[in-house]
Amino acid sequence: MEQSQSTLSRLGKNIKALRHQRGWTQEQLAEYANINDKEVSHIEQGNRNITISTLLKIASAFGRPPLELMDFNLELDSHPVDNLNAIFPSLRAYQRLAEKHGINDIFQDNGGKLLQVLIITGLIDLPGREGNDAKDLVGNEYELKSVNINLVKSFSTHHHMNPVIIEKYRKVDWVFAVYEGIELKEIYLLKPSHLEPFYDKWEKKWHDDGRKDINNPKIPLKYVRENGIQVYIENGDGKHYFSDIMKYI
Repeated sequence: MEQSQSTLSRLGKNIKALRHQRGWTQEQLAEYANINDKEVSHIEQGNRNITISTLLKIASAFGRPPLELMDFNLELDSHPVDNLNAIFPSLRAYQRLAEKHGINDIFQDNGGKLLQVLIITGLIDLPGREGNDAKDLVGNEYELKSVNINLVKSFSTHHHMNPVIIEKYRKVDWVFAVYEGIELKEIYLLKPSHLEPFYDKWEKKWHDDGRKDINNPKIPLKYVRENGIQVYIENGDGKHYFSDIMKYI
């Protein structure tokens, strides 16, 4: 009887702890588990036997295995909302930093990654232009591209590649940022001469295909690494450092 009472007490404490973690009232738990709210109160106090049917309903409401609710060493997983609340102050600070660099939304169009590249290289964002274009302190303009190598191994360019876009590209250097997820690993600078083989190929294809725009031709990461000027590489301690792009132009 003593062991049974101890188990009921632990069950009640675990259910109460899980309910508080979710921010639910007893009435809400009763609604989600489709049981009487007074029954929830008695169960949490550990002074009433619980049927298997009721245990299954409560476990289902929490998304937990039934036996876990009776575990004397139950670990309360952090709720995703708790995790979000924990990290969001830092994201807000990152957004305020972004706004000082002309980026209004770090979640839009790779804004967060663009901000990293701007801060690290000393480039300045050019808002209102197509693509992630930037300029340096003397006015030279750049085309900025990024890739997450956990997903793909080539850089996207333009969804309507044609001679007009190609001529625009021929006038600027390109900056290629290489990521693994959200971690910036490398940055490369490529001059127009480095990219001319692609411009020639795209121009020829455009003419051969009846002057039809090319949908997002790619530049392989391997080509960028083999032909570009490396201006940044992670130093292994998880911290960023400044690498002035103007040293390489």
